[in-house]
Amino acid sequence: MDLDHLLALIRGGESERVEFKRAPSRTLHHEIAAFANAEGGHLIIGVDDNGNIVGTDVKAAQEVVTSAFQPIVPPPHIVTHKLSVNSRDLLVVEVAKGGSLCSVGGVVYIRVGTGIRPLSLQEILMLSSELGIVAWDRAPIAVLAEADPHYIDWFFEALEQSRGKMIAGEDRSRYLRSAGAVRDRMLTNAGVLFFTDAGGYIPHARIRMIRMVDGEPVWSREFEGPVWKVIDAVYSSLLAEIRKIEVIVGARRVRVLEYPPRAIREAVINAVAHRNYTVSADIRIFLHPDRIEIRNPGGLMPGVDIDDPEHVPRNPTLSNLLYDTGFVERYGYGIHLIRREVAEHPFCSVAFSTAPNRFSVTFQKKTGSLTDETDRRILDAIREPRRSGEIAREVGLSRPTVVRRLKTLEGLGLVRQEGAGAHVRYIAVR
Repeated sequence: MDLDHLLALIRGGESERVEFKRAPSRTLHHEIAAFANAEGGHLIIGVDDNGNIVGTDVKAAQEVVTSAFQPIVPPPHIVTHKLSVNSRDLLVVEVAKGGSLCSVGGVVYIRVGTGIRPLSLQEILMLSSELGIVAWDRAPIAVLAEADPHYIDWFFEALEQSRGKMIAGEDRSRYLRSAGAVRDRMLTNAGVLFFTDAGGYIPHARIRMIRMVDGEPVWSREFEGPVWKVIDAVYSSLLAEIRKIEVIVGARRVRVLEYPPRAIREAVINAVAHRNYTVSADIRIFLHPDRIEIRNPGGLMPGVDIDDPEHVPRNPTLSNLLYDTGFVERYGYGIHLIRREVAEHPFCSVAFSTAPNRFSVTFQKKTGSLTDETDRRILDAIREPRRSGEIAREVGLSRPTVVRRLKTLEGLGLVRQEGAGAHVRYIAVR
């Protein structure tokens, strides 16, 4: 750490990632553990609560930090820095985000805002799943009799069709045990997600699709049931929402889907396979006029780089079941497939975003490459709502030509209709 970085941290004030200390406190071990259990951060000793640099005895502070480090299990990774500002010495304790939960005296603390608090058992389970410490999907949860026989039949038919595996009837139970869907004569969480309607045991294991207009929701649909049925239902619904539009490319007119369907399907499968099911929230798909965002609870697993992702499944049993049934083509290939499909699509881009307890994939229309000078004149003419005849006179085109172009622009999310019938007006979407 250099002086400029230190001063920037001080100017930014206390936050979830920065804590000021005039002097080392008796609860320093709690604070170090809380940083490690959250996103990591910096303890700056020698700065008061108002951000004033008061200085500290660095040697004495270092001894307190060393003592505070001892009762933390497992010990987090920390680095200390000694810096001086205007002849006043400061000690900065840089705490890395932990790869496992750190406890003090059997209590797990976490940083929340500018304070710390102990975690509940549910929160410990959620964070353990987020860090990959526990495999939630392998835990037994329901009696085996809850499995729907039709869903089991479908699974083994799909297994044969997708992977060429023929499992005799007397060997089905053994296969489900080896696959992790059954344990101790009970369905695991993965088994519940695959072989029951799921909602009775895991009510948040659903997908919600939301249509957005001008930043406000106008309708929403919920999809529930076994995960394989939900994936197929959501994908079919998305295909119905994705328009096949006529666009002008140079001197040619072509018809093309707004978004690459295979990439959309893969993003839905990834959300189901890799979400954190200990977070009581559903997967959400937002349909905006110019983009589709698929957002699921649970960030990337520790050590996974979005630019070069490896197969580190949060739900290994569920991922295996999806692989067996042909939903997952190849382990560790999902993000690569999405990027490849988007790269081959002329009018779409994709962005991945990860944050604590959330991951999202956003497919964005490249509307600029789809419009020509005539389209831009039409858009300029409808900054306020206008009828098609008025627009035609403004841009010097026939009304049928303007209506056709308006439909194309509407499909691109650049224009919307107001009113109905003879009272229809068109306005540019800002």
